[in-house]
Amino acid sequence: MTNSKPAKWLPIRLLFAMCLCFAAITTEAQNKIQVTAFNRMETDVTARITAPQRDQNGEVCALIRIVTTEKGLMFEPDALGIVTRENKPGEIWLYIPRGARRISIMHDKFGVLRNYFYPDIIEKATVYEMEIQVGDGTQQTPVDANTQLIVMRPDPATADIYMDDDKVPTENGLFTATMKKGTHTYRVEAPMYAPEAGIIDLGSEQKIISVTLKPRFGYLEIFSLPEQDAKVYIDNELAGQTPYKSDRLPLKDYRVRIEKEFFFPMDSTVTIKAGQTSSLTFKMKSTIKPKEPRRTLVMAEVGYHPSQTSYGAMVGIVSNNGAYIRFRSDFGSASTDLECDDTGALSNGAGTPYYKEGATTKARMSITAGYLRRIVKPLYAYIGAGYGNRVLAWETIDGELVKNTDHSATGVAAEVGAIGRLGQFAISVGFQTVNFKYHELSAGIGFFF
Repeated sequence: MTNSKPAKWLPIRLLFAMCLCFAAITTEAQNKIQVTAFNRMETDVTARITAPQRDQNGEVCALIRIVTTEKGLMFEPDALGIVTRENKPGEIWLYIPRGARRISIMHDKFGVLRNYFYPDIIEKATVYEMEIQVGDGTQQTPVDANTQLIVMRPDPATADIYMDDDKVPTENGLFTATMKKGTHTYRVEAPMYAPEAGIIDLGSEQKIISVTLKPRFGYLEIFSLPEQDAKVYIDNELAGQTPYKSDRLPLKDYRVRIEKEFFFPMDSTVTIKAGQTSSLTFKMKSTIKPKEPRRTLVMAEVGYHPSQTSYGAMVGIVSNNGAYIRFRSDFGSASTDLECDDTGALSNGAGTPYYKEGATTKARMSITAGYLRRIVKPLYAYIGAGYGNRVLAWETIDGELVKNTDHSATGVAAEVGAIGRLGQFAISVGFQTVNFKYHELSAGIGFFF
């Protein structure tokens, strides 16, 4: 696995190198202008005494005497320019400022010799001689053995190239020049890329170089769910809407915030890494509370009194608010027309009958309805009222039942309680009274549907 990536890129790199070689060979084949010699004329005083020229700064120019019989040559200097051109018999005189570094030589028929770097330092008031051979290539002419061709391809193609600290031009993403053999420095720069610098040693072979700069930027993409079209703010500035894809961003941390109507705003921090696309997906929450669906509640209950136990059921329908109905009974029966109090004396004035010891009959029943309300998400409260009765009867020795009015109640039943929900499961506790005379605690279990 570790060798798969180099193997994958090897054909691409080889193809690129072949393309550069082809470009260099094609350029050399098309250019029929050659510099065969460049020398400093130490004893020539033309630039200093005989025919001096001054540049715009008032400094005496250097003179390059181009030895050629071709009169159709054109010259493109570097940023310092050409002060004066004079056509002489067998020569072209070019007056250039001190410090000039290069020149391009062009001809309508014979092509271009681009970016010829002077192999000597151009000094003021100094004469140099350049011998140029122009032709169709059928004649073998000696070429200046002190210069060599260099081709450099930067990536990105718009990067600036500096040779020996001098910015040089590129054409179609390539820098091509003839330079003096020896050691040269280069530097390649582009906005939002890390610069790269190095040393080139020009010798007997042409130099074909590719320089790929490392990016100092990354990209950011932002998505929002469940809806798009949320406003995107990057470092508190509106950048666009989701789905959002940024342009190049410098490497640093950014604060990202999204906003959309009817949703809570959200923010986050993201780090942009070199050459990578960072992605953020926001899961927005709506400011509109979803409507709570109505659910059916069914519960089985038991009521407790120290002297009696009852059983019942409750059915309710509830969302945030609801209603219920409840029935409770001990399923006993105590029917009698006679009544007494705790003394045993009959209420009709017929005296006090004899009662069987411990012989009692009990009956309990209630039916109620009421209001359900969700207090917090897992907890509900209820309150209700209805009809209820509770009968406690003593049995006489004659087998008759006598209702004890001190321990019996008939009339309004009132209740209050709470229901807790655990998923679909429900439990309840409550309190019920009949006529505020008979009291009962209750508990129940059930389910929400």
